[in-house]
Amino acid sequence: MFIRPHSLAIITTHQCTAACDHCCFTCSPYVTKSLRYERMEQLIDEAAQIPSLCVISFTGGECFLLGDKLDALISRASGYGLVTRCVTNGYWAVTPKAAEQRVAKLVKAGLKEINFSTGTFHSRYIPVQRVINAACACVQAGLTTLINIEICNESDFKPELITEHPVLAEYIANRSLTVQRSVWIEAEGISPVTHPEEHSRFNPDRKSGCQTILNVLAVTPDEHLVACCGLHLERIPDLHLGSVSQKSIRQVLDEAPDDFLKIWIHVEGPERILEFVKRYVPDYELPVHSAHPCETCLRLHKDKVARTVIREHYREVEDEVVSLYLAGMASNALNTAVLRQYQGQQTLATDEA
Repeated sequence: MFIRPHSLAIITTHQCTAACDHCCFTCSPYVTKSLRYERMEQLIDEAAQIPSLCVISFTGGECFLLGDKLDALISRASGYGLVTRCVTNGYWAVTPKAAEQRVAKLVKAGLKEINFSTGTFHSRYIPVQRVINAACACVQAGLTTLINIEICNESDFKPELITEHPVLAEYIANRSLTVQRSVWIEAEGISPVTHPEEHSRFNPDRKSGCQTILNVLAVTPDEHLVACCGLHLERIPDLHLGSVSQKSIRQVLDEAPDDFLKIWIHVEGPERILEFVKRYVPDYELPVHSAHPCETCLRLHKDKVARTVIREHYREVEDEVVSLYLAGMASNALNTAVLRQYQGQQTLATDEA
């Protein structure tokens, strides 16, 4: 398969300390499916052999359930010069002191970035104060820190708990902390999830190519290599490139056939592809309620009408789309080379110090 991924997301487990309604992976404390620790070590080794790959992300479920093994994995990836990131709900930051102690171990292991998830659904299980404790400790330790607040019409979460917090507000102002608000999308759950019309992915200013597919690979607890780390990756079999239970990441990539639809999604996004479908089926109903590209992507892959039109007419746009994709790959290759050079200089400076 002709791709140059820059990141690998290791979905360490589907077990989580929360059981959020509409969780994209249906995670909970009672779902114990996980990657074997030894396999995660091997995945890091394999990722380090892919020249374009710069970032390893540990996610879940809740990756901090690994305990000290998470630190060891971070250290292993950092030893290859890879940027390491964790995605967590912050359950472990019970007190400011507990947060500082845990973060100190992460920094020692070489962690560079950390993303926290909170909002209406998460805060039912993880008090927002724990996210605040964790974020404060991470910023103070020099980690690139992001808090992602889920949003929907039904949300009763008060974002000012974060944005107007006396310490966090200062971090936000000086850009040492990023707060992002992302739509919470419908999966398996009982709570209603809706969004205002201005969040529709079919609004002109909201349509874009997908920068995740083909750029960010993921390995699931079932040891499947997936062509993106999107929220519905478990529900779209066509995104699965193959099993890495008996093969390396590189082997699966080399054996996976090139797929124009993935390239098209990367370049133009699923919304524009469905609009392409509507040109040939004028009464085709676009999912204008979709507020997240992963929602639209799920519809694109599951809809028989859309798949039929794409199969019959994709060659009309194939040359243009592939040319744009190749141009983007060339640009990404240059950016990767610059990043690798910078990382090498930083490692050298650290060694000399």
